[in-house]
Amino acid sequence: MYYYRYYAERNSYVKITLSVLAFIIFSFMLYLSFNHLVYVYQVLHLPGHRYISLNRETKTAASVEPQAQKLRGITKIDRFIKYHDFNYLKAETLTYEKHTYSNHIPILYRLPQKVSTSALLLIFHGCSRSANDWFHTIERQRIIGAAIDLGYGCLAFQATDEFTRCWSNDMDFKENSDAQMVFKGLEGFYKENPALENLPRFTFGSSSGGIFSSIFVTNQRYPIQGQILFISIILPEVLEKHVKKKKYPPTAWIYMPRDIEFASEQRINASMDIFARENIPHKSFDIEPIRVTKTTFYDRIPTIGRVTSRYIFNRFEQNHWFDSDFRFIHNPRRTKTWEEFLFSPAANQAETAEVHKTVNNHKNIIPDFLNTIYGEHEISYERSYEALKWLHDIYQNKIDSKT
Repeated sequence: MYYYRYYAERNSYVKITLSVLAFIIFSFMLYLSFNHLVYVYQVLHLPGHRYISLNRETKTAASVEPQAQKLRGITKIDRFIKYHDFNYLKAETLTYEKHTYSNHIPILYRLPQKVSTSALLLIFHGCSRSANDWFHTIERQRIIGAAIDLGYGCLAFQATDEFTRCWSNDMDFKENSDAQMVFKGLEGFYKENPALENLPRFTFGSSSGGIFSSIFVTNQRYPIQGQILFISIILPEVLEKHVKKKKYPPTAWIYMPRDIEFASEQRINASMDIFARENIPHKSFDIEPIRVTKTTFYDRIPTIGRVTSRYIFNRFEQNHWFDSDFRFIHNPRRTKTWEEFLFSPAANQAETAEVHKTVNNHKNIIPDFLNTIYGEHEISYERSYEALKWLHDIYQNKIDSKT
């Protein structure tokens, strides 16, 4: 009898102990997963994403929220955007025309195929880049995809400086070789596509291309209805000569708060103050540093795959590159230790040869994306859809007010 009583009491103690341990483990796991649970809750309560088009023939149009809500640092619009015409996930859809006009001027362009073309978007790349990048690098392809879905025909131009591939910032159009190149290129393009000449024109300039855009929009030969300056600024001379005299089109800035050396938030706000005083439409869109997860590299570079994405995440975590919010602490342009630990095998880690092959096959892509993650003066598809729609809405409202 004593034995059975002892056995029963011991079982009772074991059950209690196991219950307490289970509760502690559950609580700890819940703590670790709290952010993920909140994320899932937010996703489940998001309204369904609807296709948005600037083209009035599209009856499923919906307006962009004035203040786009953010989820993990990325707006809901960017996180759930779907591409209907130009899909970066399907190589067979990434078609475009390349025509060379007088004086060997190339223009790479893609017109919408599922909606009618309602505007043209002239695209100017950054230094050391090319027009070709806009159809062959993922972040830029997504900008093109969003623009085409919104009804923009996209024309990518190539800077004339073949060494630096930077754009001229000469305000005298007669002396500005890039402006003359764009004029001649458009002339040739319109001869081939006369039905498009009367469409409104907008510009999208990145970095050096943004400075060129800020000058080019003042031309009288091919009037520009609005521009997007991506990680770029307006030169003081332009502000003085054109903006302060109210001879300037609506302007949207897309910037990165960590970009404090060139296209800083301070400089952009100073320009917007002048726009506000002169009553010229303007708006800014910020791109925050990316919160990295184990799927981030796969989400933004699908060819990397999920397994390699987890591997890259783990290597950065093991080497203490994240803060408590899983954003980069170090600037990958200045701290190059990632080159060693990412592209060489990890000690005591059972990664496969296939993972290393995938990482090395993406050596030309990963560096730029690390800069995008850090969020300092690098290309990103984020906020472009909102800025493009804002520009066209400003133009359309102006037209409507005259009718």
